[in-house]
Amino acid sequence: MALRPRHTRSSDFFRITGTILIAVHLFLSAWLVIQFEGQYTEGQPSPTKVKALVAIDKDQTLIDVEMENSTSFLFYMLFRDYEEPVSNESQQNSNQSNSATEDKESSSDSVEWLDIGRKLTLGSLIFLVLCELLVVAGIPFRATLRCVLWTGVVACFLIVMPTTYVLDLGGDGGGDSNDDSAIADETFVAQTEEGAMAHEKTNLDTNILLRGIRLEMMFSGYDLGLVEPENYSAVRENPPTENDTDSSAYVEFHSQLDLVYGKNIPSVFLIPFLWFLFPAKTKIVKNYDLAFSDEQE
Repeated sequence: MALRPRHTRSSDFFRITGTILIAVHLFLSAWLVIQFEGQYTEGQPSPTKVKALVAIDKDQTLIDVEMENSTSFLFYMLFRDYEEPVSNESQQNSNQSNSATEDKESSSDSVEWLDIGRKLTLGSLIFLVLCELLVVAGIPFRATLRCVLWTGVVACFLIVMPTTYVLDLGGDGGGDSNDDSAIADETFVAQTEEGAMAHEKTNLDTNILLRGIRLEMMFSGYDLGLVEPENYSAVRENPPTENDTDSSAYVEFHSQLDLVYGKNIPSVFLIPFLWFLFPAKTKIVKNYDLAFSDEQE
């Protein structure tokens, strides 16, 4: 008795219906869930904690943020004041450079990686369903095409979506910027002005979870918004000592970012079982037996 059932017309119906239902189920569910938790461990905003939950589906990014012990953070943002002294000549040069950099930024920021990941994932689901419909018509190399398209769907959910989210989080990666620094800086809740942080230090560690990836990040530096303008250059040249009044400008922020796959994503692994339980019609191969005999004279 064969372990695998034989092909019937009803098996085509159940296999195609099951594939469509799984594709629709994935289409309507959350594709990626991001759990973020960070805390100020040093400086005036400590011990403020930040928690965020992000859910990404086919066309939306839902964000829920909450803060604990936020009083110190509110006072920190209230009292900090950063204003870089600019001379007349440097101001004119900066205005010209700003207009040029704005044009470059507008062109570089046009790449939306997460949107590209969504389109690739949606396209892979559509092609997988179309392939299953074409299998009934008896297309050639259908087994290979099935495996390639199914592998593409799995890769989109497990690799493409987390990667495109991290690329969006860290920016385009253009120029000489460090990806680790960009990601860690994005999780630093106090989005300060450019050049407001001195002696910045960032760290990024990656760990593999059962259902995703964990990024452990650290960002630290001296916030010049808490320093008198006349001391900017001194703080930039050398870090303040412990007895220096400007040492209170030191801020350190630790965070943890978990990129977890949606709870309905494992249903994609049911599709190979559908192929086994409801097999497609096998291609008929005609075998010709050629018998050779010696003729005796």
